[in-house]
Amino acid sequence: MFSLPIFIQDIKSNFKFWMAFTLVLCLFMTVMINVFTPAAIGSIDKVSAGTIVGNLLGGANTLIGFMANSFYTLMAIVFPMLYSIIVGNRLVAEKVDHGDMSGLLSTPTKRFTIVFTKAVFFLVSLILMWTVVCLVGIGVSHLFQLGELSLDTFLLMNLGCCLYHLALSSITYCASCVFNLSKMSMAIGGGIPLFFYVDALIVKLSDNLDVLKYITLNTLYDTAKIIDGKDYGTNFAILLLITLVLYSLGITVFCRKDLPL
Repeated sequence: MFSLPIFIQDIKSNFKFWMAFTLVLCLFMTVMINVFTPAAIGSIDKVSAGTIVGNLLGGANTLIGFMANSFYTLMAIVFPMLYSIIVGNRLVAEKVDHGDMSGLLSTPTKRFTIVFTKAVFFLVSLILMWTVVCLVGIGVSHLFQLGELSLDTFLLMNLGCCLYHLALSSITYCASCVFNLSKMSMAIGGGIPLFFYVDALIVKLSDNLDVLKYITLNTLYDTAKIIDGKDYGTNFAILLLITLVLYSLGITVFCRKDLPL
């Protein structure tokens, strides 16, 4: 059911990607925490009230509010998403497309064991990424913004973001398992998360486009609800359910489909 050699091989193959994206997130986390000053953000909030900038930065006069409207709206969404698109494709579809999967399947290892182990690696890598980013954020805030960070809200913010990216990874992994061609896996597995992100940005730009929030997964990661401390639990549960369903679907399809020789 689980293969340690395959798990270790996936770590070796994707460690550079994981390290690069994790370091970038930690760097941006550090910079965003350092640049925050309540007075400066309050002035920007007043000047931009009623404008597009105001819609994007509204409620950013606290450290967690500022992070919610900057780091958790842009960097925390884009970089892990790119990681999931790249690594999700590399784990299965790219190996099928390049013929490497046939080597694995020529061993006594079952299909289910292969894709289940790769799914475990993918999930663990994202959870570990957000654990590191969260710890860095706590450490940096204690050094440079002592007393400014609401720890409970910050932890929930990172938990929600992690669950969101686990759900995105399930899309890329399911596509990787379903399609034999890497280009199709990238087009579907990468195109859907990118569409979700662009759609979420459009919704933020105008209140008249609220209907679009119902066709993006980003709506389920609502930083405003997390800051308010209410109504976020259901969204978290839905993200987790999507993750379990799509990973299970991808694994099931891969185990049953015909593979090119």
